[in-house]
Amino acid sequence: MVAIVTGGAKGIGREIVKNLVAEGYKVAFCYNKSESDALSLCKQLNDNSNLNCIAVKCDVRSYDNIKAFVKQTIDVFGSIDVVVNNAGLANYDLLIDLKLNDWRNIMSVNLDSVFYMCRECVPYMLEKGGSIINISSVWGIYGAACEVAYSSSKAGVIGLTKALAQEVGGNNIRVNCLAPGAIDTDMNKCHSKETIEDIVYRTPLNKIGETKDIADIVVYLASSKSKFITGQVIEVSGGFK
Repeated sequence: MVAIVTGGAKGIGREIVKNLVAEGYKVAFCYNKSESDALSLCKQLNDNSNLNCIAVKCDVRSYDNIKAFVKQTIDVFGSIDVVVNNAGLANYDLLIDLKLNDWRNIMSVNLDSVFYMCRECVPYMLEKGGSIINISSVWGIYGAACEVAYSSSKAGVIGLTKALAQEVGGNNIRVNCLAPGAIDTDMNKCHSKETIEDIVYRTPLNKIGETKDIADIVVYLASSKSKFITGQVIEVSGGFK
């Protein structure tokens, strides 16, 4: 079984890659700027006799880059069974201060890349089926002040997930979406201590999530254990509202 993951060098993506390899998947993951992190992960997961993963430099904002990434995955591993759209970018600004280029950049990374990956990967999955897992956010469900661009892009991922699930279900391709709450990653370091404390207060489990909390659900949705689940948005948020 072969999985392809965007944004796999750090944070949630890194944990997803590690968990998938541990479950026996061959994994192709992409990175953009985090080359040293990507290469160290491959070194950790590969050994002399087995090529378990490859890291490919890819700017997910570029359709041509995505197309080349998918082709390289096919050339090396021969198929694609699981797609994990994880690459993401955050921004923290009032709407009236949000620069147009920042809006477009967030939409391109968070939403356009999901469309590009699905468009390129679905043809390889039509005959034998597979699983597509898109990483959205609870802020794509509930919205967040000062995160209009991020919330909008992640809401778009949810809409794409539900529509595509309807479209490709007859080909036994399952399409689901995870909506993480606050997870302990570099992305959330932009928040103040007071903001994080407020998030914890609004979370019934009274804590911030770990990257493994997301990766474990990805592995489940990739497997046959979830063979009757599609078109769903699963909140992994500790109950955050």
